[in-house]
Amino acid sequence: MVRPGSSGGRRSPDRRRPARRAAGFSLVEIIAVLAILALVSALLLGSGGEYLRHLTRDDVETVALDAIANARHSAVLTGQPLELRYDEKNRRLDWQQGQAAIVGEGEVRLLPPARVAAMLIGGRAVEQPLERVRFYPDGTCQPFRVEIVRGQASEILAIDPWTCSVLASDPNAEKR
Repeated sequence: MVRPGSSGGRRSPDRRRPARRAAGFSLVEIIAVLAILALVSALLLGSGGEYLRHLTRDDVETVALDAIANARHSAVLTGQPLELRYDEKNRRLDWQQGQAAIVGEGEVRLLPPARVAAMLIGGRAVEQPLERVRFYPDGTCQPFRVEIVRGQASEILAIDPWTCSVLASDPNAEKR
């Protein structure tokens, strides 16, 4: 006898769904990720500490070149010429829209585009620095050079008047 509602001896299909794996991460996956993070952290703390200290240090050359780029940018944005000056007393580069302080060791000097005259001071030829350098609204600047002095050593960087950036280094460039 067939019961009402039955399929006449056929088994009804099982309406239960197959067992699913619970969503989430397994313990092995979590441990693997933590191990990788620990390895990367150990590498960064070992060699990265010196790198981070170097990044936070304001190098004289970096500050000077950033000030030149910012002065050029300000002249272009305002549409008016402006002047960049080095204040030896306060050790900072000033332009109408900002300033950059020289911290730590080193000095910056703005020099004419070519050596015109130099005086011998303490056995070293010293050029007369420029009072100011002019930047124009079209993104150009007056031709000049920047002398970066660190202790007894100095390096002179020629600045391209069209782009206001450092010209490619010349193997015969002046290093004293």
